[in-house]
Amino acid sequence: MACPLNIVVLLVSLLVQLVLLVPANGQSDEDPLVRTTLGSIQGTRMESFSGKTIYAFRGIPYAEPPLGELRFEAPKPYPSWGNTTLKATADSLVCPQTGITLLMSEDCLKLNVFTKNLTAQLPVIVYIHGGANKIGSGHSTYEAGPQYLMDHDVVFVAFNYRLGALGFLRGGNYGYLDQVMALEWVQAHISKFGGDPQMVTIMGMSAGSMAVSLHLASPLSKGLFHRAIMMSGSATNHYSIHNEFWSRLLARQVGCPMYNSFDMVECLRTVTWQRIVEICSQWEQYKFINMKWNYEIDNYFLPKHPSALIDQGQFNKVPILASWTANELDYTTLAQVENELLLHDINENFNEYAPEFFLFDYNPTKSQRIKNFYLGQQLRELGRDNIEAFGRIFSDGIIGHGVHRLVDMARKYTNVYYSRMDYVGQRSLSAPLNEDMTLRGVGHADDLQYVMPSLWYGTIMSKDHADLFMMQRLTEWFVHFATTGKPVTDSSIWPACNATSVQLLYNDRTTYVGPAAYVARFAVWDQLFPKTSGEAASIVAPRRLGLALALAVLIHRLM
Repeated sequence: MACPLNIVVLLVSLLVQLVLLVPANGQSDEDPLVRTTLGSIQGTRMESFSGKTIYAFRGIPYAEPPLGELRFEAPKPYPSWGNTTLKATADSLVCPQTGITLLMSEDCLKLNVFTKNLTAQLPVIVYIHGGANKIGSGHSTYEAGPQYLMDHDVVFVAFNYRLGALGFLRGGNYGYLDQVMALEWVQAHISKFGGDPQMVTIMGMSAGSMAVSLHLASPLSKGLFHRAIMMSGSATNHYSIHNEFWSRLLARQVGCPMYNSFDMVECLRTVTWQRIVEICSQWEQYKFINMKWNYEIDNYFLPKHPSALIDQGQFNKVPILASWTANELDYTTLAQVENELLLHDINENFNEYAPEFFLFDYNPTKSQRIKNFYLGQQLRELGRDNIEAFGRIFSDGIIGHGVHRLVDMARKYTNVYYSRMDYVGQRSLSAPLNEDMTLRGVGHADDLQYVMPSLWYGTIMSKDHADLFMMQRLTEWFVHFATTGKPVTDSSIWPACNATSVQLLYNDRTTYVGPAAYVARFAVWDQLFPKTSGEAASIVAPRRLGLALALAVLIHRLM
């Protein structure tokens, strides 16, 4: 992840923009205006990377603010504003998360639309942001800039959805229902912005990519999109999900009832969102990548485990473009390389740490198999020499295996274009430097910088940037896929995976097609975690987590 200094610079820059709320080029009589069934919407103008005019409509509400009684409820459509004109001239505040609270509000269920032609019928790309379901946004400066994609003939949409406990408290799936409502808004109104509602591609990164896989599986999302782009994430994995455990722990730590769902929710509605975010942020002491809040099988948004639905062909069978990076989370463990006491304890008690780190129920046999495969049976200590091998467990367990499984199951029913990002560019969120000051590899989200600019990577690329070709390549692929269902015209350059063939496009300075990668690594996870029928995502916590909750309560009492 980004270093602390980068995070400070990012947040300060965002604070300045959000507090000032100044449109990119000021307002004028020539600013774009659209008329929808909800009312008129006034936008502003921006420029694409190459200088093309973008009509930008930012901060459009798609659902009522989830405040008061609407907190921990399914979203409600935003009502018409009648004869007044909505000034959609600046990004909204982001949904509550760890960070500077001045930048946030629960009144955050808003979206941005970027277009170059208000009267066309262009393909639409809708971006679902990542961030482990606890951070992130669709903000046009912070994460989801339109400048690269809008060099092409496409309409681009990005939006916020509820995060953390506010979005995923036990039994809710509220964050995913927000996403469904945003997609419904696109179907109802995007034609007024020059978009074709029958040519919508949903695109997600990390947790956003997991969300895309859930929309593939959800009956509520049927007909709301027609292609799917998935970057480094899928819900078709082994995750053991325990929103109930984290909901009870939150309730206990703010003094609310823990067991009766009605009482818990009623009480938590009286707690400030700042306090809820503060409590949940305290659960991340080790700073390793994981995902505490996640989907639940609720017989509404999700009738079965997504693996079961996709494996059985019970999903929205649209063309899929699925990708991941060669090193994903390999380098994220480097942040703890000097923490010798923690690494010593992890090595000695790997079976105890592994379930929390790698998201499965307590099972010493599985934990030991994973440790032996990645770190060797004769491991004496975790340290600088093997810290990246430790990181590869996160890469495969949290990201890679889920994508591998999605491709393997979905290809029986629809075309799946499968790729791995191998190109090592000039900027990375996690990769360390070699002795010659070049980056060692390509980590998690390092490919997103070529699709949309964000403060995570600093400024927009210069016109002579060494990585410019990759930006042009990825945006061309994605827009061509959104338009035709294929990333390239020539199928020999990038053939689709199908029921009889799995081929992977290796995306480096040049590209080539070859057999699937990391087969032996992913086979370990396939053997340890066979395709689930749905039990893993139930809302009932196992006995082991019950003991963990008791321990957490005891520690809280002693503080």
